[in-house]
Amino acid sequence: MRRDLKPSQEWDETAVDLKILTARRYDLAADRTRSINRMRAQLQEYFPTLERIVDCTASKAALILLTGYQTPPACAGLARGGSRPG
Repeated sequence: MRRDLKPSQEWDETAVDLKILTARRYDLAADRTRSINRMRAQLQEYFPTLERIVDCTASKAALILLTGYQTPPACAGLARGGSRPG
């Protein structure tokens, strides 16, 4: 262990802000991971072939497609060149 470094006893404003932002980023990353895992589980249950084809972790477009077009009519509108979801 290095002896020239001394622990900081006081938290300055920047350090507190950084700690809060780091915790928030960790929470967001955990939420995203949970959402992707839930979506992959549902895809695997209902559409196992599609789950193997679509990589939800690497493609933002796949996530938008799967979250925006959740019903058969929405998918049919996509096939006809319809409008975007929402």
